[in-house]
Amino acid sequence: MAAAWLLTTLALFGVLAGSVLGQSRTLSAHLAAAGGGLLSGICLFWLLPEIAGVSGWIAGCALAGLACATLLLLDRYLAHVGLSPRHGVVGPLLAATSIHSFLDGWSVRALAIQPLTSVAVPIGLALHKVPEGLALGWILRKATHSTSRAVLAGAAVELLTVIGASVEPRADRSGVATFGSWWTAVVLSIVAGTFLFLGFHTVVPERKKAGVVPIFVAAFVAAGVIARSKLRGEI
Repeated sequence: MAAAWLLTTLALFGVLAGSVLGQSRTLSAHLAAAGGGLLSGICLFWLLPEIAGVSGWIAGCALAGLACATLLLLDRYLAHVGLSPRHGVVGPLLAATSIHSFLDGWSVRALAIQPLTSVAVPIGLALHKVPEGLALGWILRKATHSTSRAVLAGAAVELLTVIGASVEPRADRSGVATFGSWWTAVVLSIVAGTFLFLGFHTVVPERKKAGVVPIFVAAFVAAGVIARSKLRGEI
């Protein structure tokens, strides 16, 4: 739970800064690219092989791809607001961010049992949480014309990170008892799809900004190198 609270605190800091000061788009893009690259690497080099061990590569990739596609659709139709907030966007934006926050908390708790991912996943999510909070606070402030309302609304949805982490252990035990190893495969596929979505979401819209793509690639490669070192250590 400590990691979930840390992520929430970082996001709340971002919401407050975004609501009061506005966001530094260059810094946000670079932080997000680093987090997206790390999470994408974790998905491809750690999670997918583990999922494939239960469901096979075809089913594992299909499940992760479906989860990623679902989040992309949610982002496209609920949270895609561009640089200037439009009228009526607050509700859909908060709904989409709530889903993302819940999945962030679930992910960090679900992967806490593995030594490397228990460190790498919180780092990747933290690098994503700060820009998310900045953008959310900035958009809410522009849309609501009230700093206090923007902070309260942003805090409410970011606290779902803690709720996701809280419910994961009991839900996981019940799911394994009911569905066996397939429960683990499906849950990890959703986590993997979430990480792929975050990687896509952080690098593609900002790819023309200087340094974004190299930072993403460097973080992605670092995740692969660490995963390869882990595999060699097991062998």
